[in-house]
Amino acid sequence: MLTGEVEHQLDERGRVVCPRAWREDLEHGGFITRGWYGCLWLFTWDAWRDILEKLKAIKLTDIAGDRLKQFLGGGEKVFLDAQGRVLLSASLRGFAGIEKDMVLAGAIDRIEIWAKERSNRYQAEQFSSEQMMEIVEKAKELGI
Repeated sequence: MLTGEVEHQLDERGRVVCPRAWREDLEHGGFITRGWYGCLWLFTWDAWRDILEKLKAIKLTDIAGDRLKQFLGGGEKVFLDAQGRVLLSASLRGFAGIEKDMVLAGAIDRIEIWAKERSNRYQAEQFSSEQMMEIVEKAKELGI
C-alpha cells in the first residue's frame, strides 16, 4: 500500500529518490503519467496493467474515452535505478511544473508527484473547511 508523504528535490538529471517504503512495490517497474490537478501519477506496473486493460476496451467512437487514453497514454514505463531513483521525463516535469522542490504523496493505489508550490495550493483548496464537509460525507458513505 502506498501511503505517506515526503519532500524531495529533483536532481540535475531529472531524477527523484523513491522512499524506501515504496521501493518493493515498484521492484517490477511502474508507469508514470499525467494526473488530475497538475500532478503526476506513478502506478506500480501491476496497477497500470489493470488500468491499461480498461483503456483498451474504450471504443474508437467514444470521444471522451479517447481523450482519456491520450491523457493517460502520455506517460512512460519507469524503473528504479540502483539508488532507488526514478527518472522524470522533461515533458512530464513540464506538465507538473516540477523544477526542483517536490512532494511525493502516497494515494493508496498510486504515488502522486507534485511541484511543492502546486501541492501547497492544492492542499489549501481541497482541504479547506468547506471541502472537508464533502470529504466527511464521502467517508460516512463508505462507512469509514
